[in-house]
Amino acid sequence: MTRLLQSYPQPLSAAAVVAGWELAARLLHPAWLPPASAVAVDFWQLIRSGQLLLLGSTVRTLALGLLIVFAAGALLSLLVGLSRVMDEALAPFFNAALSIPTIALVPVFILLWGLSDATRVATVVSFALVPLVVTWAVAARDLPGQLLEMARSFGASPAQRLRFVILPAGAPVLIVGVRIAVVQGIKGVVSAEILIGVIGIGQLLQQATLTFDLARLYALILTLVFLSVISYLLLDALERRTSRRTTRD
Repeated sequence: MTRLLQSYPQPLSAAAVVAGWELAARLLHPAWLPPASAVAVDFWQLIRSGQLLLLGSTVRTLALGLLIVFAAGALLSLLVGLSRVMDEALAPFFNAALSIPTIALVPVFILLWGLSDATRVATVVSFALVPLVVTWAVAARDLPGQLLEMARSFGASPAQRLRFVILPAGAPVLIVGVRIAVVQGIKGVVSAEILIGVIGIGQLLQQATLTFDLARLYALILTLVFLSVISYLLLDALERRTSRRTTRD
């Protein structure tokens, strides 16, 4: 049994949670907790009816927002990580941005751009950019100076130094930043869609809330949880692989 738990910890823990959920709902009948089987039925109905296709709009918006975040984050993190002057100039603003409840900015975006894709993309950027920059700046500050100097002495071009020295050395921290940005981006796009309420998975969440359909609401929430867990596991596996490679090198 111990060996089985060590081999498949995530699936077994998920199965235990689902079994406990079903038993608690059937035996205690709490008003706020529908049975897991009822949630599974609603999830299947969402698939059969094609309503989950609205998730495609959410994913596209998330992908566009994250592309902007990664491009802007790479530039800002290099400026902050490699320049002490820029670090001192921008650090107070980054710290202030980290302390602001970002969801409070969504009504401002709605006033600026209305109920449009621009509002959702801006929300993704506002949620994910600063945490990414703060994390990636750490990787920029910790660049291996001796290895870079050796690469320069051997005539390595800037592109070669980036490919063979900077990226391998900073890969673990860079992937941690990507993981944080993805999680924050998901929170951002869902928050925007819930407040807008007319597009994407936010529309389905609004409908389930207004009709007091708890089983469907849980099914939608678990869909988001499932997507977050999948992205986390993929990035975690990539982080472990790059960490092992860096250790070997």
